[in-house]
Amino acid sequence: MVNILSFDLSWLTHAGEIGGTSVKPFRQFFSYVAPKPLPEVPEEEKPDPNADRVLNDSFRAARRNLVILCAICIAWSSAQLAVKDLVFDVGGLSVDLSNATVPILLGAAHFYLTAQWILEFAMMPRNVRRWRLAQLDFRLVSIVMRFALLAVAAGALNRSLQTVMLLLVGLLGLAIISGFLSIILMFVTTPIRMWARSRAGRVSAANAVIEAEAWAVFFAILLTVGLVVGGGVASYCYTPLRNAVWAEPPSPIALSIFVAALVAVFLSHWFLRPIFARLFAERPPYRTETREDGKTVVTFMDEPKEPLL
Repeated sequence: MVNILSFDLSWLTHAGEIGGTSVKPFRQFFSYVAPKPLPEVPEEEKPDPNADRVLNDSFRAARRNLVILCAICIAWSSAQLAVKDLVFDVGGLSVDLSNATVPILLGAAHFYLTAQWILEFAMMPRNVRRWRLAQLDFRLVSIVMRFALLAVAAGALNRSLQTVMLLLVGLLGLAIISGFLSIILMFVTTPIRMWARSRAGRVSAANAVIEAEAWAVFFAILLTVGLVVGGGVASYCYTPLRNAVWAEPPSPIALSIFVAALVAVFLSHWFLRPIFARLFAERPPYRTETREDGKTVVTFMDEPKEPLL
C-alpha cells in the first residue's frame, strides 16, 4: 500500500525549467528562498536624453488643426455632422460657399493642413526629429490623416457610419490579401532568384531569399491594386454586382476618386517609408571611405537607437 500511495512532487519544483529556463515558480512554496539584494543605484542619476527636446508651438498648432479637421472629415463621412451654412467673412468680404461641394472643401483643407504639419515637423531640430516619442506621434497622426482623406472620398458616395466601418474592414482585408499573396509568390520567386544567381556565379541562399521576398511583395502589391481597380470597375459596369453593392448607381467621377484614394492609401504604407526616413533624420547604417588607391571601403556601424524614455 505504501508503494501505491507514494508519489513524487519533484516535477513541481522543475516545472519552470521547461524550455531551458531556470525559473522555478513552485520552489518558493515548498522551501524558503532568500530575497534578492537590491540593485545598485548610482549616486547621481544619468542626464535625461530628452531634456532639451521640445516640440515647438507652431508644430503643435499645425498638428492640432490637422487632427480637428480629420475628426470633422470622419464625422461628416459617417453622417454625424451636417454642414448647412458656409458663409463667413474674410478681410471684410463675405464669402458664400453654401453651393460648393463639401468633399472638395474638406479635401483642399486637408491637403493644406497636411503640408503645413509636415513642413513644421521638418523644420524642427534634428535631435527632436530623432526623438522616438515624436516619431510615434507623427506616425499616429499620419494614420489618422490618411484614413480621414479616404473617409472623405467614401463620403462622396455614401455618408453613413456603416461606410466608415466598411473602410476599416476593407483596409484590413487588403493588408491580409497582400500578405497572403506575398507568401504564395515566395514559392515562385525564390527558385527563380536562386537560378538567376547560380547563372551569374553569385550563389547565396540568404541573398536569394531576400531578393525573392522583395519581388514577391512587389507582385503582391500589383495584384492587390489590380483587384481593387477591377472590383471598382466591375461594381459599376457589371449590372448584377452593381445592384448588389449600390442602392443607387454612384457617380462615375466619385467612384473613380474613391478607388484612386483607396489605392493611394494602400500604397502609402510603402511610399512613405523613404519620406519618414528623411523626416526622422535616421542615421545611415554604414560609412564609406575612399582610399588613396581609389578603392571604396564600406564600414557598417551599429549605432544605438535613441531612447524612448
